[in-house]
Amino acid sequence: MTLSNNLPQATLLLRQLGFVLMIEAQRYLVCVVLGFIAWTWWRRRAGSIVRLQSRPIGRSQLARETLYSATSILVFALVSIVIMLASGKSHRFFYAHVADYGWPYFVLSLPIMMGIQDTYFYWTHRLMHHRALFRFFHRTHHLSTNPNPLTTYSINPLEAVVDAGGSILILLFVPKHLAAYLLFTWVNTAYAVYGHLGHEILPAHWGRHWFGRWINTSVAHNIHHARARYNFGWYFLFWDRWMDTIDPDYEAQMRARTVATRAPIYPS
Repeated sequence: MTLSNNLPQATLLLRQLGFVLMIEAQRYLVCVVLGFIAWTWWRRRAGSIVRLQSRPIGRSQLARETLYSATSILVFALVSIVIMLASGKSHRFFYAHVADYGWPYFVLSLPIMMGIQDTYFYWTHRLMHHRALFRFFHRTHHLSTNPNPLTTYSINPLEAVVDAGGSILILLFVPKHLAAYLLFTWVNTAYAVYGHLGHEILPAHWGRHWFGRWINTSVAHNIHHARARYNFGWYFLFWDRWMDTIDPDYEAQMRARTVATRAPIYPS
């Protein structure tokens, strides 16, 4: 087969990669920019939501996070293209009509995808904290001990490949409408940015609330970055509570971050 015969296929592949890159980058940038707008607003307003850590975030950290975020977006896009090519034309990632499964399943498919993502992330996250793997996979992310919205995708390319595994499982094995999956990807990115926000927007009693105690928070993930020992979940704290990896001081830290106290959780 000649180069000229290969050229149309290569051009199509590049266009697909460019489209997926654009989608990934747009979603991430929108969530990060909105996070920084809120972050800056809270910093400048007296009596606003207090920062979870008082330590400054330097330009070198932001530059490193920008570089690794760009790399992660590229890895996520490449993984998506590889899965599409490997699956072939016979594999349907999405069902065509909502009526195929009905509206109740359409709504239910979102928490199903979130549950799969959370379970996959919890166990791979704990695995990457193993001393034999940490420096190869997860150390880059933990260079940011005081996270901010840009920390979200600041991960080693090897970790980006691992993190993409949750989406691969969902793409291959979960029946879903395209609209539901797109909503999931936005929720996924937005919640990840919230976890790295450096501020808590949920009420202080959330850690003890019958429902809230099972939901991951910015405080919980901030503790993870500060201590690197607890709180491995993404959306939820089910696995952390069941496997006894929840920080013993988590509920106290949630109460301590109230606006009234005006005291950061981790003073410098």
